[in-house]
Amino acid sequence: MSSVPRQTSLHQLNASLGAAMNVSEGTVTSHLRATSRTYFYFTTATLVLCLIFTLATIMVLVVQKKEPIPQPPDKFPLIGGNCSLDILSILKKPPGTESSAYLQVSKPIRSSKLTWNKDGTLNGIGYHDGNLIIQSPGWYIIYCQLQFVVPNCPDNPIDLKLELLINNKAKKQTLVTACESKTGTKNIYRNLSQFFLENLNVNNTVSIKVKEFQYVDTNTFPLESVLAAFKYSNSN
Repeated sequence: MSSVPRQTSLHQLNASLGAAMNVSEGTVTSHLRATSRTYFYFTTATLVLCLIFTLATIMVLVVQKKEPIPQPPDKFPLIGGNCSLDILSILKKPPGTESSAYLQVSKPIRSSKLTWNKDGTLNGIGYHDGNLIIQSPGWYIIYCQLQFVVPNCPDNPIDLKLELLINNKAKKQTLVTACESKTGTKNIYRNLSQFFLENLNVNNTVSIKVKEFQYVDTNTFPLESVLAAFKYSNSN
């Protein structure tokens, strides 16, 4: 008699587990369907936003392509010194020949202030005792290049310096150190140069001073050590 109730209880337990399993499977299936639907909506919305952004970018590029690109003005205001905008403006306008000078260094060199051969080009610019003398006011481009040679390096390094002076006041300087290795190297060649734009008045002077002037090369490259100036434009 005890086996009948026990079998009845087992049947009831199996029925309860089956119902629980059916409920759990249905719940999981519903949850998965809801998650898949949410992911689909999110992915669709993201793709739509990307498509809108891409179309907007393409429209902006098309509009910019149709708009004319503004051209830079033909004339730039000159600043002076060694400004890159000044160099750009100079390149856009060829220099005139109203006032110009191109002189090679004279030898022998006996002092730090260099002198120049007067048989070079002097057009509307005077020269005296190493000085270019301005005769017409305006913006001037000044260029100097010097070749140096150190035949034998001494025990200590040598500072080679080029100074560009306006009215005997240094405006630009270039310095390079030679013989730093102290290995007794022979024939060390160095090139120093300066490019300068300045607004000059009548009787202003331009001159060049060097440190260690005895190393300025007047033999190997005698034509490469020069001082040049030309008037680029009027002061206004």
